[in-house]
Amino acid sequence: MAETNEGPLIPEHTRRATLILANLFIYSVAMFTLPFVAFFGVKHILTEYYPVSSFAITAWSVIAAVVVVNTIICVYAYKAYHEKEYDEQGNEIDQHSYEPLPLKETTEKSGLNLKQD
Repeated sequence: MAETNEGPLIPEHTRRATLILANLFIYSVAMFTLPFVAFFGVKHILTEYYPVSSFAITAWSVIAAVVVVNTIICVYAYKAYHEKEYDEQGNEIDQHSYEPLPLKETTEKSGLNLKQD
């Protein structure tokens, strides 16, 4: 395989697909590990430093884990929404601006039978 100063010659669409899969893997690992860290971290802090009942400790730990999961999902969705989009030739598409389609001029009468004064 031919190489240049930047590294091996890999097609651009393959690089993009690899980055997308790597991003998905990172968020998947975060979805698996960070809620456990939040749950047991909050549980440890509440147990060691605050005189709170067992139910309150469990409830706040679960709330912390749920907030972490929802935050990860929101960040992933935000990044996916603002990701650059490309056409078949590899040109970047500006997905947040568009030109409206031209209106068709119809010379036929509509079938609504509207009275005109």
